[in-house]
Amino acid sequence: MHCSAAAVLLLLAVLSARTQAALLPHHISSLIPILQSLEVDDTPDIPSLVRALGGCGTPVCHTLLGDPTPTPKPIPELWKLLAHLLHPNATAAEHGLALAPDGSTVALAPLFAGIEVGLKRAAGWPGPIDQPYAALDPLYAVTITEALGTSFLMAQVNGTAALGPDGCWDDVDNPQSFTLLGPPSLVPDAVANGAMDGVLLGTRLAEEPIPLSILFRRYYGVENGITSGWPHSSRRRRDFGALTAVGKLEEEVVAMLRVLRGLSPTREIMEEFGEEEEADIAHRAAREFMEVYVECPAIIPRCMWGARPYRGTPRPLSPPLGSIYIHHTFVPSAPCRSFAACARDMRSMQLFHQDTRGWDDIGYSEDWPHGCWSVWVLQRLDPGLHGWWSNGGQWGTSADGHHINSIPMIPVMEPGPSGHQPNECRPCGPQVVWTTTQ
Repeated sequence: MHCSAAAVLLLLAVLSARTQAALLPHHISSLIPILQSLEVDDTPDIPSLVRALGGCGTPVCHTLLGDPTPTPKPIPELWKLLAHLLHPNATAAEHGLALAPDGSTVALAPLFAGIEVGLKRAAGWPGPIDQPYAALDPLYAVTITEALGTSFLMAQVNGTAALGPDGCWDDVDNPQSFTLLGPPSLVPDAVANGAMDGVLLGTRLAEEPIPLSILFRRYYGVENGITSGWPHSSRRRRDFGALTAVGKLEEEVVAMLRVLRGLSPTREIMEEFGEEEEADIAHRAAREFMEVYVECPAIIPRCMWGARPYRGTPRPLSPPLGSIYIHHTFVPSAPCRSFAACARDMRSMQLFHQDTRGWDDIGYSEDWPHGCWSVWVLQRLDPGLHGWWSNGGQWGTSADGHHINSIPMIPVMEPGPSGHQPNECRPCGPQVVWTTTQ
């Protein structure tokens, strides 16, 4: 397999001054030129190639999607770049992840598995016909329900967390290493993001198959490629909730648990549970997943926006709090439109509050930079003073932009992930405040 001149130029744009695949940033933007180069070379069935190089390799994925593309030896150089993004370190627990332009981290395995199902459906694939797999919706099975059902099953047995946590990259400009913020579950936030993206993009491709490089540019908005009328990753929670009712997800988890009864090692575990307990696990799994990842906005932790340390000796907040203060910022004067711009705004506000105002930390506890789509965690500690009033033991919320001379941009005025208008963003507040640890 030889790359065309155009493909080589595309890869040079990705690698820039870097000389080794090990230095390739784990950005979605790094993945797009690789996909385009594979398309230029007429590489067949790219999602299957992804499975062969380190994508979804579970028994359910293999049964539903078939054998992946054979990998030749030696592996072509272009494939090595893709393999590095999928699995850079055989011993790393946090592998196969990419940072999206909206600031979210996406697991590539469920993302490409959903894309593979969508392309198969576009080609007329009828789906599985043998029981118990025939009862599964393959799009949900290979993206979320196998991991979700197994995770809640293991949590029932071991008392461990079934969802989360989030994590942080070592460098958001050149992400190489991702570290979870707590003990891992089988559905950390990155897997949830990748699964929701896989369902949304698989559904779209089944109706309108297009080259994957174009798909990624449109969906992730790389290089300002946001296209009118197309879904966008910053709205994945809202769009997934519109596509997937909690009852639908519960039905799919029930069907998956029945499949897992026949697979090792879950076969032995499920011998302890009857049909009623099985139904209860599926109900809790679907409800809690939708509550955490659909009804509430994404949470951007301090380590992702590059926060400075707290100055002095912090005092932990002690709920319940007396009040919440909501403040529109004068600077920044308008909501940010990208993760990089939002991160700069957060750092700028913290620098002003610490260096000019002389406060211990940024004066807000959380920030909503562009409507209800994401919450940026600014503090989990007592913020000291905010503006002209004492904020000891209070909660300060900021919304970017003062809108003195202009009305808010349309995205700020649109409903958030669960249909909430900006003035209705508080239903998830208690979870934002009390479960965030970084």
